[in-house]
Amino acid sequence: MSTTYTGPLHILRDSGVPKGSSEYTTVVIVHGYAWHSGIFSKLIPLADAYNIRIILLNRRDYPGAQPYTAAERALLLSVSSDAVDNAADAAVAKKNGEIFLKERAREIYEFLVELVRSKAVHPVDPANKTGGIVIAGWSFGTVWMLALLTHVASFSEAVEDVDMTKYMRRVVLLDPPHLVFGYPMPSENPYNPLFDPEIPPNDRDKVFANWVSGYYVHGDTLETLERKTPLRDPPPTLSTLTHEEIARTLCLPPGAPGGSDAMLLDLNVKYSIFATLREGGLYTHAGKPARDQWADVEVCHVSCEQSVWERAWGNILLEKDMSAARVHGLPMRDIRLVSIKGANHFVQWDTPELTLRALVGDEDVVVLQK
Repeated sequence: MSTTYTGPLHILRDSGVPKGSSEYTTVVIVHGYAWHSGIFSKLIPLADAYNIRIILLNRRDYPGAQPYTAAERALLLSVSSDAVDNAADAAVAKKNGEIFLKERAREIYEFLVELVRSKAVHPVDPANKTGGIVIAGWSFGTVWMLALLTHVASFSEAVEDVDMTKYMRRVVLLDPPHLVFGYPMPSENPYNPLFDPEIPPNDRDKVFANWVSGYYVHGDTLETLERKTPLRDPPPTLSTLTHEEIARTLCLPPGAPGGSDAMLLDLNVKYSIFATLREGGLYTHAGKPARDQWADVEVCHVSCEQSVWERAWGNILLEKDMSAARVHGLPMRDIRLVSIKGANHFVQWDTPELTLRALVGDEDVVVLQK
């Protein structure tokens, strides 16, 4: 498919069909904020051993993919600070953000449909746990997965020649931070080095890189989450990359001021559009335009035990929502919680084997095998 797909997304790497396999699983990975799918390149050499085909997908505005049009970028414009309190203007801005995300979900869905049409995807075999598609969104890329789950019912109606329910095996939310669910920051010490006045502005990017890719020891409550100081050993992942490796994995413009990811993030801060996706993507309540044909597709939330505190905070709040859904009988999707022990936010770079076991395996606790 890598030579025939002409849509707006970009296949950065495709491991191809595993040698001698006729029952492989296809794993599609959508990257996060600034670090594009090249950060998953260490998974590619392991594909055959796991009987999977790996496709690393770059989102719009990232290397190889189509840039957003002026009309698409206009949907991300928020109202001025003077007009934030104007209910009508705020409603329009929020609606535009929701339209933007629905179209991004449509692009992902259409990519998966084309993948099936290429005749290179096998239907899911539940008995043998083979075949089908596993799609994963890492970090900020989780927003695209939630948008897909929110809107897939309406997309399915428009495709008559492909029954995607025969091919979708799993949707993975890979180490997402609290913000992609639209959860609030805690009032107590919501630390992030990008906003630390004690750090000179020119040094904040470097400090942030070490902070977000560090290894932390957390407790089980908000009060016992380590906000600031990573362990010295192992060192933060991004401190170990060479200049050449950074050049092959990092794309700053979308996340810089005025970039599409930065604008989307700003819209969420002002209008909580990600909270709307959490409600639409994780719950199967009535009100959707059509029956959710993916209601039985497994949703897997993968958390990395030693990731930065914002991920752990998101885990705490998600588990509270899941508990409330059980107690009150709310129609929440069946979400399987997976923990990768000893892993940080860049698990795909430091321990790629653990990443693949979490993506396609059935372990609820993934531990490095000695």
